[in-house]
Amino acid sequence: MATETPDRVGTLAMATEPEHGPAKDLYRRIDGQLDYPTDLLDTPGLLHGAILRSAHAHARLIRVDVSRALTMPGVHAVVTAEDVPGLNRFGIVVRDQPVFCEERVRFEGDAIAAVAADSRAEARAAMAAIDVEYEPLPPVTEAVTADRQPPLHDGGNLIAQEVLDRGDLEAAFARCSFIVENEYRTPRQMHAFMETEGGVAIPDADGGMTFRVGCQSGHRDVEQLADILGLETEKVTVEAMATGGAFGGKDELTIQPAAGILALKTGRPVMIHLDRFESCLAGIKRHPVSVRMTTGCDAEGRILAHQVEAVLDTGAYASLGPAVLENFLDHATAPLYRIEAYRVFGRLVYTNNGLCGAFRGFGGNQATFAVESQMDALAEKLGMCPQDFRRTNLRSLGDTGSRDQRVRWTASPAEVLGLAAASPLWRWQEDVGGRWLQGTGMAMGSQGNGLGDGLPDSGGGRICLTSEGRFRIEFGFADYGQNISDAISRMVCQGLECHPDDVNVVLGRSKGPDSGPTSASRSSVLVHSVLSRALPQLKAALCQRASELTGLAQEALSPGPGGIFYRQEKVLDYRELAGNTVAGDLVVDADLDFPVAPDQGQPVGRYLQLLIATVARVEVDRLSGRVKVVDLHHITAAGKVIYPAGYLGQIEGAAVMGLGMALTEDMPMQDGCYQADNLDQYLIPTFQDAPTQRVDVLDDTADDDPFPVRGVGELGIEAVAPAITAAIEAATGVRVNRLPVSPGDLLAEMEARESSQ
Repeated sequence: MATETPDRVGTLAMATEPEHGPAKDLYRRIDGQLDYPTDLLDTPGLLHGAILRSAHAHARLIRVDVSRALTMPGVHAVVTAEDVPGLNRFGIVVRDQPVFCEERVRFEGDAIAAVAADSRAEARAAMAAIDVEYEPLPPVTEAVTADRQPPLHDGGNLIAQEVLDRGDLEAAFARCSFIVENEYRTPRQMHAFMETEGGVAIPDADGGMTFRVGCQSGHRDVEQLADILGLETEKVTVEAMATGGAFGGKDELTIQPAAGILALKTGRPVMIHLDRFESCLAGIKRHPVSVRMTTGCDAEGRILAHQVEAVLDTGAYASLGPAVLENFLDHATAPLYRIEAYRVFGRLVYTNNGLCGAFRGFGGNQATFAVESQMDALAEKLGMCPQDFRRTNLRSLGDTGSRDQRVRWTASPAEVLGLAAASPLWRWQEDVGGRWLQGTGMAMGSQGNGLGDGLPDSGGGRICLTSEGRFRIEFGFADYGQNISDAISRMVCQGLECHPDDVNVVLGRSKGPDSGPTSASRSSVLVHSVLSRALPQLKAALCQRASELTGLAQEALSPGPGGIFYRQEKVLDYRELAGNTVAGDLVVDADLDFPVAPDQGQPVGRYLQLLIATVARVEVDRLSGRVKVVDLHHITAAGKVIYPAGYLGQIEGAAVMGLGMALTEDMPMQDGCYQADNLDQYLIPTFQDAPTQRVDVLDDTADDDPFPVRGVGELGIEAVAPAITAAIEAATGVRVNRLPVSPGDLLAEMEARESSQ
C-alpha cells in the first residue's frame, strides 16, 4: 500500500466481533441453522415432487406414456405439457423455454413430466416408470457455426448480435506500429451453490398459490408464474427464502413451474428439491465465450485500434443471454483505456449444450480476461513494462466512457494502477525450490452497478414501527449470503441510534415493496439511497408523535435503544408509542430510479463504475504444470465501505470463484452431453486452494456524493483470471489464452520453450 496516501487507502481485515454486534444471519448460516426453503418438511399435507428430464440432448418426442406411473404407490399426480393451465413457456428476456416439452427436447436437462407422491423415493420411482419414446436428432454443438446449422427454434439459432464501433478502424490499424491478434476461450462454469435449487408451492383455499423458494426476483417471478398457472397475478405470492448462494443461477425460474402445477393438480403443497446430479444437469451455467481480439498501438504505446469478434453459447434457451451479450461487449470495448477506433462484434447463439444465463460478472469478466491479456501482449511487443503501458492509455477521472457516456468512478484509474504497482507481491520472494517457478502478474478491471443501457431499473423499500415496538424494514430483493440484512440493520441503527434488537429486516416477499432483482450489484446502492431518504422522515415522525404524547418539545426528543429519549432519559418505549399511534402514521416508503448517465438521448453502459486492480503471485510446478495461487492483492475503488466484513467477504469470495474459472472449473460437453455430473468431477477451489488475500480500499468519495455506496458483489471476480495468467507468464514465459489453464498443455508449452532456448 502506498505510504503517501494513508488517509485515503485502507486495508480491510475480518473482525471477529463487529462493533455493531455479531452478524446473526451470517453466523446461523455458517452453523447450518438457517432454514432453506427445502427445510420446510413440516409443511402440513406436504407432497414431494420429481421432474423427468430428457434422455437426449436433441430429439423429437414421439410418445410420453404416464399410465404406469399413475398406478405406482404413493402417487397423487403426474403432469405433462397437456396439464399446463396457462402458458407453457418461461424466460426473463425471451419466453422460449417450455415448462414441459411438447414436440422436441433441446438439452439433457429439459423437463418432460413431473410427479407428486407421498415421499421423494416414491416420486422418483414413479418418474422412472414414465415411458418416453424419442427420435434422436443430430445435436448442434459448435457455437461458432450454430447459426448455419438446422434451427432449434423458429427464427434460427442466432438469438442476438450487436456491434459497438467508433472511429475509422481501417485507418487506425494502418497507422499502428505493433499489432497483436489472439484467440481466447473461457469455460462453461457452474454456480455450485451450497443448497441446490428447490422450494415448495402451497395452494390456498381461495385458488391462489404461495411459493417459498430460492429466487432472485419474487416480483418478476410472480408475473411468469401467474401466466403459467393461468392465475391472476394477485393470486400468486413468492417468498424468497435464504439459500446457499445464487450468483445469478436462481435468476431464472427453476423448480417453481413444475411444483406449482402439481400443487394445483393435487390441492396440496408440493416440494421439489434437485439433488446435485440434477442441478449439474439442468442448472444454468456461465456462458462459454470464443473471442478473437486484434489490438494495435503506435510506437509510443498509444492504443489506436481494437477489433473484437465473439461468440457466446447460451445453450438451448435464451435465459438472460441477450443481456450477458450486451455486458460482454461493453467490457470488450476496453472501457478503462482510450482507444481511437474500435469495432466490437458479438453473436449469441442457441445450441444443444445445456443452458447458460446469469453468472457473477455477467459476461464482463470473460471480456476482461481477453482485454487485459491483450494489454500484456502489446506491452511485451513494445518491450515496455505492462504497468507503464497501461498508464499510457488509461482514462482519466473526468473522461467519458468508451461509448462516450458520462461515467462516475470513485477514484482515478491511474491511482488504482499506482497502488497495484507498489504492491508488496512484486518483491521477489525466497526461492521455493528448483521444482517450482514463481511469478507475479497484475490486471485491472471495471464493473458497473445496475441493469444498464436504459433498461427499467427502479426499486423501493419501506420502514415502519410495528405494534410490537420494532422497526420493520422491507425490501423485495433477497439475501443470498452477501449478508445485506446485517448491512441494513447497521444503517437503521446508525440512523435511529437504536439497538439491533429494535430492528426486523424482511426481504424477498412479492407482497412487499418491489425492489427489483437481486442482481447487477444494485442492492447496496438501492438500500443506501432508500434508507438515506426514509430514516430522517421516520425519525421526524417518531419525535413528533412522541411530543404529542409526552408534551415535551419535539426538537428535544430523539430515538434511541428501545424508545424515545429526552436528555438521555428514555421517556417512551417503542411499543407504547406504536400502541398510541394510528396504524399507518409511522410508515415511510421511498424508492429510487437507478442512476443512468445524464445528457444521453439513449442511455448506454452503466453510469456508476467501480475499479479494481488485482495482483497475483503464483507457483508453477515444473514436473506437472500445476499452478498454485499463493497470494492475491486487490486494490479497490468502490465508494464508501459501510460494512467492512461484508465488503471483504464479497471481494474475497468473488476472487476465489474467479480462481476456479481460471484454473479448475469447466463443464465440458461431448455431443451435447455433460462430461461431469457431480462435484467430484467438477473441481471448485477448496480452503486448501484459497490463497492469502489482501483487500485495499481507495476511497475518494466526496462527502456530497449522491451515490457514495456501490455494490461490490461482482467486482472481485473481474481481474482475477488475467492477473493469474499474467503471473503464469512471468513464471514460465508461456501466455495462456484458454481457461481453465490445462496443466498438461502448460507443461508441454514450458518444455517446448525450454528446448528451443
